[in-house]
This record gives sequence, structure tokens and C-alpha cells, in this order.
Amino acid sequence: MARLLTYAGMLRATFTLNFLAFLLMRLTGIALALYLFLHIWSIGQVQRGVHEFNSAMAAYNRPMGWVLEYLLLLAVLYHMFNGLRLLAADFLKLSERHSEMLWLAGMFVVGLGAYSVFVFFPTLLPH
Repeated sequence: MARLLTYAGMLRATFTLNFLAFLLMRLTGIALALYLFLHIWSIGQVQRGVHEFNSAMAAYNRPMGWVLEYLLLLAVLYHMFNGLRLLAADFLKLSERHSEMLWLAGMFVVGLGAYSVFVFFPTLLPH
């Protein structure tokens, strides 16, 4: 138990915004790789016939599918803008500006994600 408390204390001490960016980059990369396999499987259903393909696609055309698709968009946006931030830091020699660029990338993700809510869920718009 003491070892677990020591580890938790060390994690709390090293848990910074840059560590969170590192962790989210890895998690979104794994999520995107898993999505790729699901996408290939779904599109592959066309080989089993039109009816099988349509039923596979109909499974995604539900509110839960829309939410998962929106979360996929957020993962793509974060992974893209954080990757661009890392490229800029490495190739443009801006490594001393990591934190500012992380906030800028976060603002892009939040801004585009907020706008996309109304694209993905048009019923939220007032009539």
C-alpha cells in the first residue's frame, strides 16, 4: 500500500499539461487505429451483399452512432492540431513555445468542436 501511495504521489508531481498532451496524443492515436479496423470491417460488408452492408450502415445511423462519430471528430481534430504543434516545434525550432502552441491547438479543437456540435446534431438548432 505504501508503494502505491508513493507511485500516486510521483504521478501527481509529474502530471503537467504537457504530460496530458502526450497522453492524449497516444490515446487518440490508439482510438484512430481501432476506428480504422472498424471502418474497414464496415465497408467490407459490401462483399456480403447490399442487404448486409445496409444493415451495417443502419447500425451507425442512431443517436449513439452520432455521438461516437462526433467523438471521432474530436479525436481527429486533437490528434491533427497537436501533431502540427509538434511538427512546428521540431522543424521550426519553436520548442521553447510548446505551452503557447498547446493552448493555441486546444483553442482550435474547442472552437471547431463547438461549431461541429450543430453540424452533427442539427436538432439542437432552434427553429
